[in-house]
Amino acid sequence: MTYPQTFVQDAINANCIPVQYDNTAPASEAVVTRFHHVWTPDLRVLDADGAELYRWNGYLPPAEFAAQLLTAVAHARLRLHQYDEAAALFRDALRRFPTALCAPEACYFLAVTNYRKSGEGSDLLHGWHELEKTYPTSEWTVKQNFD
Repeated sequence: MTYPQTFVQDAINANCIPVQYDNTAPASEAVVTRFHHVWTPDLRVLDADGAELYRWNGYLPPAEFAAQLLTAVAHARLRLHQYDEAAALFRDALRRFPTALCAPEACYFLAVTNYRKSGEGSDLLHGWHELEKTYPTSEWTVKQNFD
């Protein structure tokens, strides 16, 4: 099981305020309707005002979940223009979970984060070259190829 794993709990508690809803309970109807809930688990990272910054659906085993959570929170930080925090989280996901399914996405958006912070195209291209070298068959490598 994923959630009982200590490193998963640590990742959640270090980065989130977890909230759980029973999607079958009448009391949860407003939340289920607001977010157009379809399948469980339905995981979302929201800002302080409740705006969605990232989401994913479906079960993930512990290491994949922790990697996805770090990547999700990094995306939230990026969208909030908190570039140093975003970069640190993307790097942490890549360092700890380099073979995770979301690792290519983290690599792609680490390059985007570095570019957004510096405004230097070389930061973007350097990161995308690393993506191409490390994850050559990834969907994210395809998305960065602008030839």
